[in-house]
Amino acid sequence: MHATDPQEPKSSGLELPPVAPMLMQSLRALGYTSSAALADLVDNSITAGSRIVAIRFAAAPDPFVAVLDDGAGMDEAELVAAMRFGSRDPRGTRSGVDLGRFGLGLKTASLSQCRRLTVVSIKGGRMVAAAWDLDECDRRCTWWLDRPDEAAIHPGVLAILAGRNCGTAVIWQELDRLLAIGSGENQSRLDMAMEGAADYLALSFHRFLSGEIVGAFDITINDRPLPRLDPFLDGHPRGQALHRETFRVDGHEVVVAPFVLPFPSRLKGTELDRAGGRENLKTTHGFYVYRGGRLVVAGGWFRIVPPDELVCLARIRVDVPVELDHIWKVDVRKTMAEPPPALRPHLKRIVGAVTARSRKVYTHRGSQVDATRVPLWARHELRGGAAAWRINRDHPVVMALAMGGLQEAGDAERLWKLLERSLPLHDIHIHISNDLPVADPEAEPEEELEELARRLIEAFGTCPNKLPECSTGFT
Repeated sequence: MHATDPQEPKSSGLELPPVAPMLMQSLRALGYTSSAALADLVDNSITAGSRIVAIRFAAAPDPFVAVLDDGAGMDEAELVAAMRFGSRDPRGTRSGVDLGRFGLGLKTASLSQCRRLTVVSIKGGRMVAAAWDLDECDRRCTWWLDRPDEAAIHPGVLAILAGRNCGTAVIWQELDRLLAIGSGENQSRLDMAMEGAADYLALSFHRFLSGEIVGAFDITINDRPLPRLDPFLDGHPRGQALHRETFRVDGHEVVVAPFVLPFPSRLKGTELDRAGGRENLKTTHGFYVYRGGRLVVAGGWFRIVPPDELVCLARIRVDVPVELDHIWKVDVRKTMAEPPPALRPHLKRIVGAVTARSRKVYTHRGSQVDATRVPLWARHELRGGAAAWRINRDHPVVMALAMGGLQEAGDAERLWKLLERSLPLHDIHIHISNDLPVADPEAEPEEELEELARRLIEAFGTCPNKLPECSTGFT
């Protein structure tokens, strides 16, 4: 055989498949949370054309979690292919709302939470089922795909699927990882996990739930619909939607839209809830990266700008088509992404504009709103960015006190309340949040302290004219 013959093997070798139980256990440790695992299953439902995804769970008599959809369903060959680990080439072309990528999500996401995964699908009115059981694979030491009959499928799921012409149910049983969350009984653990999943899914799929991406779409958990969120409060009269820009990356469009939220005190309770809650306003500012309309990254600045209190109203929506997964380094769990180097200068420029707006909103709130009113507290700028807040001696009330004009009953109490109400807490908080120093109080001359102590003693009528013998704390 000639050396250049294409049929000649380049070297000797042997086929060396992975040991099934060991690889399965390793794949369980990819780092899925229960919420991210459920989101991966919802991705599959959306890819299958589903418009209603119902998540069901129960702790008794046998704990289970099921995700049911009304998508296209699978026949027997399609189901077996879908149950294969690595069932899709990640280099293959994706488009539109095909939210799959690696051909691993269904299996790795599910088995990260349970030891038995069953998929039941209906297409053309015909039901097929397949299951991965880690204990059975351990026993056989091979990739054993179980083919359960209807008697082995959870009866509650079967009842929901009955009569459907198409759709798929993914069932988790033997919930060893999911039920390891927290403490207490199985029901309380499941309730806690599903409460967190509801918040996660409501944010991850908020643009689907609003009807923006595929039209009417809903996700329910035990028949309860998820809340409708909008982390940008788009259209709010007090918010700011800055100019959106489109960039061409590897032949595809990436759309960047910056927003500045209203100041939190200007939001009603329902508006705060729609934005994700008061706590999220403080912590989840930055970039919101969407892959095919599905949220992948919620907040953070990609090391473009250091986070601080003044930029927490700035949020930047980035729409990335699924065709650019490789450039954005989307991970298997679809919880991480990284902007390509060619886009970073543009993002840095946009960040500068939107964070400047956010700072302006905060500093405006910390400044005196009504210029005709004399502030009781005056801010003094000192060296090194330090600041001090002192009583304004030119305030009418302070001047009246100095001149002995506050002598009626209750005048002093009214003054104390005025001082309490006018303390510039917001301005001080913003200053400290930006790691700027607050000036130390100036030390009072000893003679002034001694005179003040003497006057206090005389005012209270205790040990008059005997300052050295009194426990005043002054020397």
